[in-house]
Amino acid sequence: MIKYAKTLTILAFAFGALGLIGGFFGAYHPAGDSLAVFRPYALAALFFAMFGFVLWKQSLLTYLSLALLAYGGYSLRNYIIRPTQVAGFTLMQHNNLFQNDTRDLVDYARATAPDIITLQEITTASIPQLAALRQDYPYQVICPFATFGGVAILSKFRFIGEQGEGCNEGLGMVSARVEIPAGEITVVSLHLNWPWPYGQQAQLAKVVPALAALKGPVFIGGDFNMVAWSHAVSLIEAATDTRVIGGTRFTKTLLSGLVQLPIDQVLAPKNWPASATRGPRLGSDHNSVIAQFALN
Repeated sequence: MIKYAKTLTILAFAFGALGLIGGFFGAYHPAGDSLAVFRPYALAALFFAMFGFVLWKQSLLTYLSLALLAYGGYSLRNYIIRPTQVAGFTLMQHNNLFQNDTRDLVDYARATAPDIITLQEITTASIPQLAALRQDYPYQVICPFATFGGVAILSKFRFIGEQGEGCNEGLGMVSARVEIPAGEITVVSLHLNWPWPYGQQAQLAKVVPALAALKGPVFIGGDFNMVAWSHAVSLIEAATDTRVIGGTRFTKTLLSGLVQLPIDQVLAPKNWPASATRGPRLGSDHNSVIAQFALN
């Protein structure tokens, strides 16, 4: 029994150390971002290992585990702390799920009236429902993307420019210049592929330049399939002069809820006070994100 406990402790340490350290190398290989997704679980493994090493009186490994825990926790500080709740205009971000007909979303939008909605995985099953929302959201743009449906923006506020001119077809990105009471802003709906070994890196090579060309201030809602502390998200933040709204929100579950991932993000300009909370699923396999921005 003791032998198995020691083996489990060593395996937990190995998993935690690899997951934590490897997750900082996303700038050098996309596998680093894939590891970064599981950083909270790597820290949990290190926490377990540290107590195992205490029991087995392994001082060096105990202090090493503690050091890794401290460093990993420090790296998440800006993403765990939830900013002060603000009021102003509201953006709702939601991956609708391509099989979902969007009825729950329509009811929720009418009941809560967010000012702007960014959507992903919009298909022929959901487009008629969005059309039914035109009385509430007269400005809508839908842009095709791959096999899991398009990306869309719905707005109460007027679009500036030609309808659909911000559609980057096949890229998982649509943008619109929107006139809100505080002035003109650019809103983006973004859907990234899964990270390595899937196609996120190749997609980012095209998405980042397209984002950098947008006129600011930029607000992004999307299913990033990536955590806020990843290199991929930092590239998007740098290209758009934005930052992820703080506060970890687990929006996607795997393995019957055993694994929860904070992979749906809302980004706001760095100088705009903003806050966000996790919203309902509305028939999807993702939770929505409800973000609020102070009117500057």
